[in-house]
Amino acid sequence: MKLLTLATSVALLSTTTLAKEPRTPDQIFAKKCAMCHTIGKPESNMERMRMVAPPIDVAMSGVVITIDAVDGPFKDDELRKESIAFLKDYLYNPTADKTNCEDQVVKNFGRMPSLKGFLSPEELDVVVPWVYDTFKPEKVNGEYPKHN
Repeated sequence: MKLLTLATSVALLSTTTLAKEPRTPDQIFAKKCAMCHTIGKPESNMERMRMVAPPIDVAMSGVVITIDAVDGPFKDDELRKESIAFLKDYLYNPTADKTNCEDQVVKNFGRMPSLKGFLSPEELDVVVPWVYDTFKPEKVNGEYPKHN
């Protein structure tokens, strides 16, 4: 009976511990990414002044457009694979030579800090493909749209 109680307690504790950590990509994004990257443009000057990083769609545009222009052009599935690989590396090892934001973005916000130790490898594997799929720029008439 003691063994059964111990096993039940361990199982319950494990479930409780797992439930506290974000598991879905949107939960991980909300907890670990949205503290810096907004979704969409800020609606007021006050929101703009509080920004510490570009909106996620602007950041993703810089990544995807640069990879496609410099290393491509790629077919959609190849671009997705290349972009996800780049992001996984960059989020842990951001360096000036890897930064593909416009100069003004870097001037305004600086370079992104490493997320090593803040975002686990498991979270990285879950959230990065979702961020790519959700926020990548779409070509319109064969061209990527410009952000204002």
